[in-house]
Amino acid sequence: MPYVIAVANQKGGCGKTTISVNLAACFGRAGYKVLLVDADPQASAMQWRNNREESGLPFHIQPYPFPTIHKELPTQFEQAGYDVVLIDCPPGAATGGDRKADITRSALLASHAVLMPVRPTPLDYQAAAIILPLLQDVSFLRQDAPLKVLLVINGKLPGNTRLGGEAHAAAEAIFTAEGMPITVLRSEICSRQTFAEAPAVGQAVVDYAPSSKASAEIQQLAKEVLECLNRATAGA
Repeated sequence: MPYVIAVANQKGGCGKTTISVNLAACFGRAGYKVLLVDADPQASAMQWRNNREESGLPFHIQPYPFPTIHKELPTQFEQAGYDVVLIDCPPGAATGGDRKADITRSALLASHAVLMPVRPTPLDYQAAAIILPLLQDVSFLRQDAPLKVLLVINGKLPGNTRLGGEAHAAAEAIFTAEGMPITVLRSEICSRQTFAEAPAVGQAVVDYAPSSKASAEIQQLAKEVLECLNRATAGA
């Protein structure tokens, strides 16, 4: 059974596709068989891959922007022998009946964990809380298999440790107040030019600039995400 991770946040521009593609590349380069499901109707991950004539990405990408992910894809995940599946979710409304919200809900139902990229600003913290009703709804439906909620600070200014500390504290306060267990990851992704340059050539940062700080940050994030999932599985 593969690890299935939904990368989700109802707010646009928080870096879901950047995190999804680069994490998938880290897992692929580490020897895992990886699938990235592009569930966003904008198909940003597919566009990233198509920016190069021959894909230089060490994982498979499948577009599936439909609210039936939890019904249609789990059997395929297992039959194909994937070790890790990431689902790049769309932004949009958090209420049922909206197509994008229904896609995200379906992705969460199919997943063991949700990874939420959040930019370290007060408005972004507040916007991240919009997804809470959706998370609570899915958690209620999955009481036999609780959804692990992981939050990563993305787009932090390099070297600004004060802002990073404030971001961690604010995120924990918002989610704890709503009774939603959450793990704010120690890993942080900074705003670096390398993350903006790599998509233009259809590569992930671990291949585009393997010795860069961006590559080191995303590899540390990949390691921590797997550690969290391994602990959750061991405690199940």
